[in-house]
Amino acid sequence: MFLERLLDKKSLVISYYYSANLTLLMNFASLYYRKTGKNICIGNFGKIKWEFYPKDVDFPIKCDENSAFLVFEAENENELPEKFIFATSYKNLKVNAIKVRVEKFEYNTYKAIIEDEIIPFKIVKGEINEIKLANDYTELLNIIKELGGECEMKDLVNIASKRLNIPRDEVKEKILFLKEIDKIDIEGKKIKLIL
Repeated sequence: MFLERLLDKKSLVISYYYSANLTLLMNFASLYYRKTGKNICIGNFGKIKWEFYPKDVDFPIKCDENSAFLVFEAENENELPEKFIFATSYKNLKVNAIKVRVEKFEYNTYKAIIEDEIIPFKIVKGEINEIKLANDYTELLNIIKELGGECEMKDLVNIASKRLNIPRDEVKEKILFLKEIDKIDIEGKKIKLIL
């Protein structure tokens, strides 16, 4: 899971989505506690609306000098002490941290953009579930590679429909999903792989 990559780095999640911010913070806190055994201190704890988080908290929330410090919905740099390890905000705050942008593209489906990598994920019952590209999507990307990394939409639809044995409309939906998660670019009738 992409949150594991952030465990030993100071991170700021930039997102307009309250429930995504809350779920990411709580999943990170749980993971951090399981890996380190440290208590978790949450700045702006009073902003948390627990009805948006459907799970029980499985880590101790206690603030002392040994606690890992997380901040929920920081509104400015003053709310981020030097020792914070993970924070969420709807603003791109000026802090020295890995910045993770979160964008929504379907119901409960988001993409996290970390340094130039895009990781699609879903939120299901308070859990972050990364979306692994199914074989059909991987095969679509392979067909584009076989065609030189760039091709006409109609060629891709025809080839993929035959190879995957699925209707053309379904192929088009899969192509649009690949565009949404920034795996391909579509300009007019041309499709191009994003490397």
